[in-house]
Amino acid sequence: MLCTGLAFSSTAITFASVNNDSARVTSMNFKCSEHDKRGDESRHKEMKITLEVVIKESVSSNAITKAEGDKVLKYVNTSENNSGGAKEGLFKGLVTEGILTKEKSDILREKMYVKNAEIQIVEVRKGLNILVVKKVITMEQSNKVQKVIKAKHFERKEMFKKMKDMNEAERKAYMKKMENTKVSPMKALIDDGTITKEQEIEIQKVLPQHNHGHHGHHNDK
Repeated sequence: MLCTGLAFSSTAITFASVNNDSARVTSMNFKCSEHDKRGDESRHKEMKITLEVVIKESVSSNAITKAEGDKVLKYVNTSENNSGGAKEGLFKGLVTEGILTKEKSDILREKMYVKNAEIQIVEVRKGLNILVVKKVITMEQSNKVQKVIKAKHFERKEMFKKMKDMNEAERKAYMKKMENTKVSPMKALIDDGTITKEQEIEIQKVLPQHNHGHHGHHNDK
């Protein structure tokens, strides 16, 4: 359930994977692979903890009611044990089951994206700090890498907002347009001389380990 419903979480927003097909983030669909079952379980736990935090914050801000928050968590727990209920994804499922309105489901989805982006940025900063201490990169380079990561998060968030009210045809056309115009932030940093290819390889090694690919140019499988 969480794997199919929360694709925009840790897997979708690590540094290398900001180059992934925009459909992964915006459609919120992600198929779990059997060969990485242990990793999936770990991500499920992380995402569930994050979801619980987001629900608590959403209740406090009156974005959803306490009763609605409890129903969301109950739905997640039930769906985890029923793979058939996970096919359409968490947020669509919440609407289909009448647990949340589409408006509230969209709010919860966006809050999840923001929360996970915040978590990932902290993880990235920790990894880069290790390289600064080891003198693999300078503090200035670390700051520039973090800057492009934050910019990519903001770009994806804006993409999501634009696509919420699009129909399927408009969404596909928009994603195709973005796919044709996107630029790899890692490649851009190498091209403008901010980092070397050798440094980029070392940066990849210390980034969050959830499917961060190779050298910022990996393709979805």
